[in-house]
Amino acid sequence: MTDDFVEQHKLLARLVPQIINDYAAALDSRRVTPPSTPAELEKLFDEPLPENGVAIEEILRRFREDIEPNAMGVPSPKYFGQFNPTPLPIGVWADALSSLLNQNAGAWRNGPTSAMIEARVIRWLCDLLEYGSRSFGTLASGGSEANLIALKCARDNAVATIKDRGLRSAAGDLVVYASEQCHYSIDKSVDLLGLGRESLRKIPTDERFHIRVDALAEQIASDRGAGRIPCCIVGVAGTTSTGVIDPLEDLAAIAREYQCWYHIDAAYGGSLAFSSQHKEKLRGIALADSITFDPHKWMFVPFSCGATLVRDGGRVLRDSFDMSPEYLSEDRGGADVEFDFFRYGQMGTRRFNSLKLWMAFKFMGVRGYAQAVERQIELTNYLASQLDQMPGFKRVGQVETAVCCFHYLPDSVSRLDGIEQDRVQQRLQQTIERSGEAWLTTTVLHGRRAMRVNINSFLTEQRHVDVLLNALRQAAFTL
Repeated sequence: MTDDFVEQHKLLARLVPQIINDYAAALDSRRVTPPSTPAELEKLFDEPLPENGVAIEEILRRFREDIEPNAMGVPSPKYFGQFNPTPLPIGVWADALSSLLNQNAGAWRNGPTSAMIEARVIRWLCDLLEYGSRSFGTLASGGSEANLIALKCARDNAVATIKDRGLRSAAGDLVVYASEQCHYSIDKSVDLLGLGRESLRKIPTDERFHIRVDALAEQIASDRGAGRIPCCIVGVAGTTSTGVIDPLEDLAAIAREYQCWYHIDAAYGGSLAFSSQHKEKLRGIALADSITFDPHKWMFVPFSCGATLVRDGGRVLRDSFDMSPEYLSEDRGGADVEFDFFRYGQMGTRRFNSLKLWMAFKFMGVRGYAQAVERQIELTNYLASQLDQMPGFKRVGQVETAVCCFHYLPDSVSRLDGIEQDRVQQRLQQTIERSGEAWLTTTVLHGRRAMRVNINSFLTEQRHVDVLLNALRQAAFTL
């Protein structure tokens, strides 16, 4: 068995790197979107459970022929969709090394180095955002889980007995406040925490999609007057639809006035802190009680890698999540319990995700990340300037990060009703998607469908933006 184990590794070490190298080398020229349909893929993988094992060579052949060609080209420099970047090569291989060691990062005794490295990268993230020395946190699967962890801390902070006795121990209904541009995970979080989705107040935004502070204050006052308990205010630093950043300092002042927990969802925009040119946009972020940060967005770390950072992290997270099951509770005579990360969130078994983040930090450094962020914002501004010169295209909002939104509204489309205008935007996006030349998404802004571009690959150059612009022109001509 030992010899066979080693031989399998030797074989895979010879074949898999070639697959990875070939894929990476073809990113610039390959389709971004696969041409396959759900029905075609369902048929392709319609096979019974294998009775006997299949040779490694055959499994990898299926990967090359069936899986890779039909995968979304997320790492492509012409992928302009969600906050899904090209992963750093060192992050890709770090994932393999993490799997090799197969540490359970939930407890120190099962993963000493994974625990220590996680504590270190959490410290680096806190230092990056100029959080205080008492700040701490935990890695999560992504922004959704990170927001859930933070909102549980907010809920437990609002009513001390709620963790043990449930919502019945609260003197009134708890309410959470966020911009109407907030991520959908906030809706899910209030649901999972038992508050109910109606407890989330979606506050209107201004014409540039920032939360209206005056409307927030009015809503909180109204809820307090009705006997409800304002629990948490959520600010957003880099909204999903537009990339804009809420007035973080103003929200902090309201949170202090009404004694609310203040959470900032900086899953995307937190990386602005690397850049001396742009970190001022995050002014006030260190005033938050908790922060969500996703390294698998603008830090180019492979999925999945999110983080929850908390101002008084060690105490607050342990107060909210800590337990000592019998099989992990013995006195081991050291300080290792504080590195049991299962005590800081809901996950028990945890992947060694801190390794790829640690390696990415080491490889890029602050300067490397600053250059990438600044270049991508420059490319987004270039895109915006070109759209301003293209007949029929009208931008929506301003560029604050690396997101640009716009409509295609020539006179012939402007005369249509709103529903038909929306359909034109969708047809334009779908035409480009079917071509495979590039990929962008749509969203809804001010009640109307708009196209959305995010430049989030460190491989993207101006020529790739020009490919998208040309695709938009051609698709518009065919409508």
